[in-house]
Amino acid sequence: MRSRSLGTRVGIGLAWVAGLSLVAMILGIVVWLGVKGASALSWDFVSQDPTPGTIEEGVLGGIRGPLVGTLLVTTIGVAVALPIGLGAAIFLAEYRRPRWLARVVEQGIELLFGIPSIVFALFGLAVFTSSALIPLSSEIGSSGKAYGQSFIVAGLMMSLIAIPPIARSAEEAIRAIPDDLREASYALGKGRLTTIRRITLPGARPGIATGVILGGGKIAGDTAIVWLLLGGVITWENAQWYSPEHWLDTLRGTGATLTTYVYFASPVGDGNAETSAYGAAFVLILLMILVNGAVLVASRRGGWKR
Repeated sequence: MRSRSLGTRVGIGLAWVAGLSLVAMILGIVVWLGVKGASALSWDFVSQDPTPGTIEEGVLGGIRGPLVGTLLVTTIGVAVALPIGLGAAIFLAEYRRPRWLARVVEQGIELLFGIPSIVFALFGLAVFTSSALIPLSSEIGSSGKAYGQSFIVAGLMMSLIAIPPIARSAEEAIRAIPDDLREASYALGKGRLTTIRRITLPGARPGIATGVILGGGKIAGDTAIVWLLLGGVITWENAQWYSPEHWLDTLRGTGATLTTYVYFASPVGDGNAETSAYGAAFVLILLMILVNGAVLVASRRGGWKR
């Protein structure tokens, strides 16, 4: 009994050490970025668009355009990935018929998990540059250059990296719903679809929200897809992207996100603005914390409590 009690205390202590170490690492990164980029943080830094300067000056202006671009790409990616991932999760958790199709869907999700994002970027360039899918002018079609660079293309390809975490988290959350709740719904004369809509999905909202957070975080933090499918720039193709009459052209044009801005302004990029890179990275982390908190709060509203 003593050895068992000692082993239990050691295991609990190691678990506490692991948890506190993880929290310390996260806080360390956030504090380090805050200290490094503190001098760049200001209202002008958030409210102004970036402008390329000379080699000595580095990138000038702020991060308004890349900040909005991050939100735009993330919104498009999650909006496409959520219904697909949630539908796959419902199929795997509630139906799984026929079995061969369920196995194929599971393998497809695992495959998407393991494919590097740069492969999705190259696939997007190949598909959306094909003259068989998009009518191209003779000059562009014969040049061999990539044509499919836009927020829409980037968002569509980004959805592929968000589908696996959304599908897996939603599937586990749906499986965790007690079967007696489903049986009670069936006993009241409700069908399977009604039970899924009124009982299963409301109870699985926290797990679905976790998948959305994971998928949105992967989209917001990706660089390869954005760099290839948004043109590898820090400025937007449409200078008046904020005007409602230009929103459609903005979606069809190139632009920037915070990850491309950080890469461009970092010591290994061409922007020569190390402090601005740290400031943008700090803003990106704060943005993800705020978005994650908002999604978690929204997921807990309107759902039933056990």
